[in-house]
Amino acid sequence: MEALELLLKILLLLDSLLLLAGLWRPVLVLWWLDYQNRLRVLQYYGTIWLVLAVCWLLLNILNS
Repeated sequence: MEALELLLKILLLLDSLLLLAGLWRPVLVLWWLDYQNRLRVLQYYGTIWLVLAVCWLLLNILNS
């Protein structure tokens, strides 16, 4: 369980960095799309961030 928690923390940190970079310059993280904007950054990376955060919180609740 500790390895899974560490993996979720690393993925959450990486996604947070990509989210911030995408809010600064969307082309950095959405280079494969024809049209990049901050709303799409929030749609892609914000959704992933929320899913990872909920998984991490549920894992912490189950461990305690």
